[in-house]
Amino acid sequence: MKKNLLSFYLICLIVMLSSCSGGDDIANNTGNKKKAYAYFEKTEMSATAGASEYSLAIDWAYSKWSITKGDGDIIKTITPTTGGMLDGKPQTVTIKVACNANTGLNERTQTIILTDEVNNTTTKITIRQEAAMSIVNLSINTSQKHQSVVGFGGMYNPKIWCGNNLINLSQLQSMYGKDGLGYNILRLMIYPNEADWSADVEAAKAVQQMGGIVFACPWDCTTALAETISVNGRDVKHLKKENYTAYADHLIRYINYMKGQGVNLHAISVQNEPDMDFTFWYPNEVVYFVKAEGQRIRNTGVLLMSPEACGTQPQYTDPIINDAEAMAQTDIIAGHIYQGFIDLDYSYVKNRHDYICSLYSRLSGKTWWMTEHLFNDGEKESDSSKWLFQKWNYVLTHLAKEIHMTMEGNCSAYVYWYLKRFYGLMGDNDSRSPVSEGLITKNGYVLSHYAKYAANTTRIDAQTSDTNIKATAYINKSGDEITIVALNFGNESNMLSIDYPGVKSVTAEETTEKKDMKSVTTEGSESKFYVPISAQSIISIRLKL
Repeated sequence: MKKNLLSFYLICLIVMLSSCSGGDDIANNTGNKKKAYAYFEKTEMSATAGASEYSLAIDWAYSKWSITKGDGDIIKTITPTTGGMLDGKPQTVTIKVACNANTGLNERTQTIILTDEVNNTTTKITIRQEAAMSIVNLSINTSQKHQSVVGFGGMYNPKIWCGNNLINLSQLQSMYGKDGLGYNILRLMIYPNEADWSADVEAAKAVQQMGGIVFACPWDCTTALAETISVNGRDVKHLKKENYTAYADHLIRYINYMKGQGVNLHAISVQNEPDMDFTFWYPNEVVYFVKAEGQRIRNTGVLLMSPEACGTQPQYTDPIINDAEAMAQTDIIAGHIYQGFIDLDYSYVKNRHDYICSLYSRLSGKTWWMTEHLFNDGEKESDSSKWLFQKWNYVLTHLAKEIHMTMEGNCSAYVYWYLKRFYGLMGDNDSRSPVSEGLITKNGYVLSHYAKYAANTTRIDAQTSDTNIKATAYINKSGDEITIVALNFGNESNMLSIDYPGVKSVTAEETTEKKDMKSVTTEGSESKFYVPISAQSIISIRLKL
């Protein structure tokens, strides 16, 4: 009996030793033993900031395995999360890992844990996801002050040219009203026929009541006061010198008429584009008129603009600035920039740009205004794909860039051509209009970024650390608000990092190809904060101090 019991214990011991000989050896059906394992092929993986999917390799044999996630928000899904079999031969399997986008400022990590269920061991892979955007430093300097900025707006569609495309009060409200685009300057045509003056009164009064300013410009000196002369082989209308006083009387009557209707004009121009054919003036004639009649016009309480030439050419602008008597009667140096301003790769354009941007330093405290320009490239093409004025990239690199450059050039007001036109700030009934009549175009939103954030301020210094991102900054009169308008011409989104002490709140609005003046979420403390800026975008930022 004892011998049998001893034999039983010996058999049990052999079985126990056999079963404990190592979990990584699995017996197959023939009794042979194989090595069991399951592990990731690598220990780290990099992920981009955006939502993405990656493949990971697992080497395994003769084991079952399972996957779990470590703490973190990177991983959205893992497929599959289990696999293997006890009699599986050595092989590699691929799993799919879907990652959420990183919207934060910092790189983040999360682990994936693989458990080898035969050996009861784990291996890990660490996912390192890059930050949402690269950081671009934007610095502002309130001690470096530049020009005062009066505002932004456009040309009211004149009755005598746009009889079937006028602007109603509701449309005007959407541009100049409290909850509108923030425009605050309206430009009017002084019609040669005094019977037409009443046509613009309602609009001018409405803009004035909404807090805007109104100025007016004459195109036609009237037939009664004009003659025809030949200039460079073409016949043009010309104001007779002996009629200068009568012409000044014409302008003064307009001022007084509008005043009688409740419209207090901010300024009046001597002549819209005296270098063109509407009514042609030689440069010395503009100087003479301003010296002879300027004081009478200004005695009405209205500011006088001159010379308002088509290209702000030196041959028209310099004679006014260089004549002390004429300059004394000129409150605003006005001009247009039709002959090139933004493409500095061309020497002709660069010379024009540099000349125009140098005006402010010569004005002894007075200002210069850009009172007319438009962008309509491709409008005569029958192929709509060539209507460049409809394309966001064109708007960004033309109108937005030009306003930025005029602000950097110490311009105090930017006034677009027609408010309502297919290439303007509001869509009209033309088949080429990018939006329905009465809706705001991309041009309109771009101008709004400046109108809502830069009007009635003083420009201060602003610099960025990325050449693709341009910015201008402004401070209000009370000194308790700083605003910034930034343009991202690059193809990558970035995070603007701004250091400024004592900021109580930060808000921002952005326009891209897909969105118009949409709010942007900002991050940070009272002295350092972050604002995301999309690729190919314009963004306006308001800092409450």
